[in-house]
Formats: sequence, C-alpha cells, structure tokens
Amino acid sequence: MKLFARIAVILLLAGLALGVWILSAEPEAGPHSEADPSAKNNGAPMPGAVKIPVFSSSLDCKQCHQEIYDEWMGSHHQIAYTNPEVRKLSNDFRNKECQACHLPRPILETGLAKRPLPRYDRPNEGVGCITCHMDAKQRIVGRRSRPDVGCSPIRNEKWLTTDSCKTCHNQHKTTDQWAASTYPSLNIDCSSCHMPVIQRGHGVAGRQHIFPGAHDIDTLRTAAEFRARKQGKKVIVEVENKGAGHNFPTEERHRAVDVLYRFVAQSQLEQDAPGFTRLYRFRQPYIGDPTPNTQLPAHKTWRGEISLEGQSAKGKILQLRLVYKLQPFMPDHEAKQLHEHRISIE
Repeated sequence: MKLFARIAVILLLAGLALGVWILSAEPEAGPHSEADPSAKNNGAPMPGAVKIPVFSSSLDCKQCHQEIYDEWMGSHHQIAYTNPEVRKLSNDFRNKECQACHLPRPILETGLAKRPLPRYDRPNEGVGCITCHMDAKQRIVGRRSRPDVGCSPIRNEKWLTTDSCKTCHNQHKTTDQWAASTYPSLNIDCSSCHMPVIQRGHGVAGRQHIFPGAHDIDTLRTAAEFRARKQGKKVIVEVENKGAGHNFPTEERHRAVDVLYRFVAQSQLEQDAPGFTRLYRFRQPYIGDPTPNTQLPAHKTWRGEISLEGQSAKGKILQLRLVYKLQPFMPDHEAKQLHEHRISIE
C-alpha cells in the first residue's frame, strides 16, 4: 500500500507542476499577446495601428470601387457560373472539372499558374474580386502597395504577370499560345487587349474590368483579317491571324470560326436562303475527337480556293463570310459575322 501511496503523491505533484507551467506560459497569440499590437497598451489599440478587414465578397469592394464593380457586373467573369450557355455545355456543372475555373476560390491560395480549387458559395459572383485580389493570408493584392487605404493592398510582382490569367486560361493552352508568339517580346500581354487602361471619373487611370473577348463583336473583328480576290477561274481566300495574340479561335473547345460562301443573285444577298457552304473551319476539337486541330496560330495565314467553273451565270455574286460560333453546332444565321466579301463573277 505504501508503494501505491508514493506513486499517487508523485503523480499529484507532477500534475500540479504541469498546471503551474501552463498557466505561466505566455500564449502565442491572443487579445493580450505579443502578436496583438494592443497587448502592450493595456488592451487599447496602439497609436497608428490599422485593423485590416477580412473580405468575403465582391460586395465588400463596391463601396470604394463602384465604377470597377459596375464594369465587372454583367461581365462574363461575373456570370461565369450562372451563364446559361456554360451550364448547358457543362451539363449543369455535373462535369465538376469546369467548376474550378467557373466558381473558383482565390487563385493565390493554390498559387498562380496552377489550377484553382472550386468554391461552393456566392454563385452569382462567378470569378469576382476575391478570386483574383485575395492571397492565401487573406490580404488584398494589387498594382500598388497602399497601407493608407481601407483594404491595404500589397503589390505582388508575379500577380501582375500573365501567370494570373494562366491559372484558368491555360486549361486549353491559351497562354502557352501567346507565349509562342512574338507578342511577349513586344510587351503585349493579356491585359493589353482584355483589360485596357482607361480613365475613370475621378481622373485616375486604371485597368478596365469588362474583359471583352469571345462575346464582344468588336474584339472578335480585330482578331483576324479576311481577304478574297479573283484570280482567273478561281477566288483566293485568306484568313490571317493579325490581332488575336493567341490561336484563333482559342480557349473553349466549343468555339469555331467558319469560312462560308455561296453563289447568289443580287436580290438574294440579304436573305438566309440559299444556304452557305462551309469552305473551312478553324477549331480545337473535343478530347477524343480524331479531327485535327485547325486553330490558326498567331501571325499565321490560311489560304483556300473556290472554283468559278460553272458559276458564270450573269448577275451571280460570290458572297463570302467569316463567322464566329460559340459552339460548333450553331446554325450559320446565329453566328457572329466578322467580315464579308462580295465578288461579281460575270
């Protein structure tokens, strides 16, 4: 019994010693620890100390950045998850691979140029302010460090490069296509076309947040030059990728650019019938599709021919169009018309 009593006393003393040590140890962080600036000021905020808020929604940014918020609202970044076109093509996001970029967590959490993680809230924000501007420590990043303003943004050099875009837009090799062109040597990057510098109401220049691209007809029309000329008994047709900065078309495999033509009377030029014939299609096929990739790389020119043999009826016109289709099965009359030529074959 004496042995058990001694063991009990020893355990009791050890427990008391451990308790005293825990109580005397200073916590690593807390309301009165060294990690808290108020700890040395009896709990009151230190003079000049700024409490940086944690942001969780693009709405948090709206108060100070109304103009940028308005540009983003309605953009294809904002509707990346709710867009009916995207939901249809992704089988209502049952294809979960798509969600990581259409409803992503902050891209700096996983690292730039790496596939982001999907999130499961704020579906109406798609790709929003938090997606691009918050880092893994919940700090706001931007073009300049500004400790004097509410969100206290910090400058991140790598974030200012195309690696930010590469995170999602290289899933189909778009930024690799840009890197293989001459545009990097000319200091022309993604932002040059998709986030141009603009002057806002307060007079300070900044980057536009509309992100024009495949849904903007003016942007599409700058991508390629469409040429056609008569040469003997044939017409030479050329498409040159002069302004896309990457393959044309690029990004999603649904996209297609078609060269169409038809022979019609003058009176039929504005009518849908007779239909057009496809001379050529530029497109990256779906995975598993044995069709070759016919995207047109930056600076390259495609050339085709149309025979005029048997098409010399008086008054006939050769009507040619370059059209852009958001998905490959779109009817010709629903496609975006980029350029057109009309050549008399009398």
